[in-house]
Amino acid sequence: MIQLTFQPAFDPFHAVFRSLRLHHIIEQYGPLHRDQVRIVDFYLLFPFRIAGVRLLRQHGKYRKLAQDYEQKKPYGNQPEDSNVFARMELMQLTALDTLAKHDLISSERWEQGEVAGTLTRIPLPLRPRIAEINAEEVDLLEFLEVLVSEYEFLGPNGLKSRTHLLESRYDAV
Repeated sequence: MIQLTFQPAFDPFHAVFRSLRLHHIIEQYGPLHRDQVRIVDFYLLFPFRIAGVRLLRQHGKYRKLAQDYEQKKPYGNQPEDSNVFARMELMQLTALDTLAKHDLISSERWEQGEVAGTLTRIPLPLRPRIAEINAEEVDLLEFLEVLVSEYEFLGPNGLKSRTHLLESRYDAV
C-alpha cells in the first residue's frame, strides 16, 4: 500500500506563508540573522517542540505552549529536532529568497545573510488569512517575539545554544 502524506516542513509554499506570518516580527526587530528567522519558523511550525528549548526562568510560562499545541504533533515517531531543522533549510531559504525577490524583505540584507523588512506590504489577498491564523495563535507568536527580542542569537546563552538546532560552540562572540 502506498501512503501519501503532506509535511508542511518540506513545502516551499508553506514556508513562504509561514515567513509572511512572521513578517511583523521581522519588521519590528530586524535585521535578523537568517538562521535566527529559521529557528523562529521551526517553532512556528512545531510548537509542541518548545519543551526542548532552554528558556530563561522568567519565560518558563511559555513551556506550557508545548502542551497546548500537542494536537499539532504528527502521528508516529518523529526525527530529532536538529535533523528535521537541517532538512527544512532548503525550503526555508527558498522561501526567504522568494520574499527578497518580491521585495517583501530587503534583498541587500538578504545577500548579507540577514532578514530585514521593507516598505512593501503583504499582498492584500493574503493579509486576512495571515491575520486570522495569527489571531488564533497569538500566544505562540508572543513567544516567538520573545525569542527574537530577549535572546541573543550567538554565544553560550544564545538562541542557537538554547535550542540545540545549530552548532554554537564555535560562535564568535
